[in-house]
Amino acid sequence: MSRITGFWKRSLRQAFYDVARRFNGVPTPLDEITVAGYAEEMQRVAPGSQRFIPLPQPRSKPIPPRIVSGERQSAERVAQQITNPVAREMYRRDLLGQSHKRVDDFVMILEQGRLTHDAGVVITPDNRVLIGASGLCRDSEIPTNPLRLKFLRAAKRVDGCVAVLSCSTPYNYYHWMMDAIPRLALYEAAELRIDRYYAPTQRRFQRQTLALLGIPREAIEPATCNQHVVADRLAASSWQGLLATRSKTDFLHQRLTGWLGESDPPSLRVYISRRRRGKRIIVNEDETFAALKPMGFHRYDLESMSVADQISLFHRAECVVGPHGAGLTNIVFCRSGTKVIEVNTPYRPGTCFYDIAHHRELDYRLYLAEPENVWHFDAASGIGDSDMRVSPDALAATVAEVLRNARTISAGGPRRYAA
Repeated sequence: MSRITGFWKRSLRQAFYDVARRFNGVPTPLDEITVAGYAEEMQRVAPGSQRFIPLPQPRSKPIPPRIVSGERQSAERVAQQITNPVAREMYRRDLLGQSHKRVDDFVMILEQGRLTHDAGVVITPDNRVLIGASGLCRDSEIPTNPLRLKFLRAAKRVDGCVAVLSCSTPYNYYHWMMDAIPRLALYEAAELRIDRYYAPTQRRFQRQTLALLGIPREAIEPATCNQHVVADRLAASSWQGLLATRSKTDFLHQRLTGWLGESDPPSLRVYISRRRRGKRIIVNEDETFAALKPMGFHRYDLESMSVADQISLFHRAECVVGPHGAGLTNIVFCRSGTKVIEVNTPYRPGTCFYDIAHHRELDYRLYLAEPENVWHFDAASGIGDSDMRVSPDALAATVAEVLRNARTISAGGPRRYAA
């Protein structure tokens, strides 16, 4: 019933916006074009009118298989439920975390380019959506997708050069940190003079991150789902969702830990709690933490901490244990050699945090818990989610083993990032 109600609410909202904007708005783009296709087209029909700046690619190496412990048999039970053999093989590959990922970075400069929505939809001067630099496309299922409307509101003019600093889901801490903020490194690598940044600021962590990066509030053009601007020059960089690369992790570590200065060797043992989230929680968390507490662990609810405090906490951590969730994004601020044990449900074997750990040279282990309260599973794709039940003694034994095999943690300054 709630889904039907939601459908009608979205339909009525779209109809209302279409009527309101029919009189003072502009037609919504109907066509899409890739950045490569648009750059080639502009070079042919209007040389020099737009600029495409390819950026050097950092060297990347294949990511080795990750170490998996815990309820490994539960992962095989999930794999057997996947009806598509290709998806089943991809599931097993993701569980190991072994992959080789390459990206092509660029910056595109559009004269009189337009932006809409908080995801940063880039629209060319001839009213086409620029795929590869936009946070949404026409097929995106997000309810506020403006490309499903017939008209956009009239565009607000913004002087100077405006740079996109957003992504498809900027209200998720992981995507904000790993998809949106690293675009700043690409603008710097292209040596652009940016006058304003098109960035969402509705969430506290967004405002705090921008402040830590030294971007003043007056240099921010707020990105909202109803926003629509046209810029003298629009800078749009490449972005890769759910892709943690060496250049991204090095950039974030360098730029967001530099204010900490020299510090003592890491000594904190951190347990991340998701008990306030109500989703993908460890259902027996109190018993689980009780097994870790004698080893010197302290429990932290990251939702109650500022971004600066989270950065400082993880930078001082010797070992981090926590369930799969956006809070683990902060391991990007750990120093090389920090031990990380990610507790995860076998219904969600994503490698995003393993990728961060690999590039930051962290001592990482995946611990699989027994799934409980499964609320979503697609047997064709293998995508699902659930809460978790942990064997406290088994997890404690895994953590103790990792601590015994401790590597030396780097106490030096952050590495230079490769743009």
